[in-house]
Amino acid sequence: MDDFRAMARDPEHRRQFEKLLYLAAQRGDADLVAERLSWGVDPNCVSKRGRTPLIANVRGSSPSAATVQALLTSGADPSLTDETGLTALDYARRKLMRLQARPRRPPRKSPSLDENDHLSLSPDEQAEVDELRRELGDDAREFLHVWWQERLRAARRVFNDPEQVEKIVEILEAAGGGR
Repeated sequence: MDDFRAMARDPEHRRQFEKLLYLAAQRGDADLVAERLSWGVDPNCVSKRGRTPLIANVRGSSPSAATVQALLTSGADPSLTDETGLTALDYARRKLMRLQARPRRPPRKSPSLDENDHLSLSPDEQAEVDELRRELGDDAREFLHVWWQERLRAARRVFNDPEQVEKIVEILEAAGGGR
């Protein structure tokens, strides 16, 4: 783990680690965001367009209050703006207005989840996993575990959930993200 921390701060590698944080925030994956922040990645790093991971999360298709909280806890500045001059709170309020203008529907459940929210693979996917197990043997165990976890996260992801955006607005307002 110390190697990651050193690399995350090394100017030669820092940008790649910032991209990893940015992508995890954009996906709304609070666990990965927390892990990447633990490596020492700057929570206020910016993309080419001046967007911070906080702004990326709110603008992404899976905004997550847990991700916003993890970023703020690690020192993300909610008052930072992107190239358009908007903060994460500005984007969250705009997104919330758009979502509230639509009729509210319950979040659609992924067809990959069974009635207990466990992953249920299609026959083709299951055949691929079985083939990988046969080809790689014991070496596939860790790879398949990580793959399964990521596949489950993807199946459980909810897109533009109004409740999450409402929580994000509350969190950012409390953090002083407005002007």
